[in-house]
Amino acid sequence: MKTILIIDDEDTILDVLRRFLEKIGYVVSTAKTWEMGFEYLDSHTFDLVMLDVHMPGKDGFQVSKEIRAMRPGQRIIIMTGLQAGSVYDYYTSSEADFDDIVYKPFSFDKIKQIVERVLEEAK
Repeated sequence: MKTILIIDDEDTILDVLRRFLEKIGYVVSTAKTWEMGFEYLDSHTFDLVMLDVHMPGKDGFQVSKEIRAMRPGQRIIIMTGLQAGSVYDYYTSSEADFDDIVYKPFSFDKIKQIVERVLEEAK
């Protein structure tokens, strides 16, 4: 089974995504802080990391770079409430490192589609 780590400071997002992704066959761990997320990454291997852009302490774009420095092949999806143009502008200026973006609010169909595509590209 494929494993996913979700890092988000919103309990509702963590719970809803965890339940949905488990229902469609993934093993899911959740972290409410960047620090907890990095602790999981230090001790576990995940097929995919999904992380929120806006959380206390660190910017998700910066965290994506740190994760890829730590694990060069790690598949990463960022989640954001920013508009598409804002994300593109920030991404090109910060050289963040991720595989795809999920815009909030999201649909389960879109989550499933993006997760499956990103994991398939990892093969």
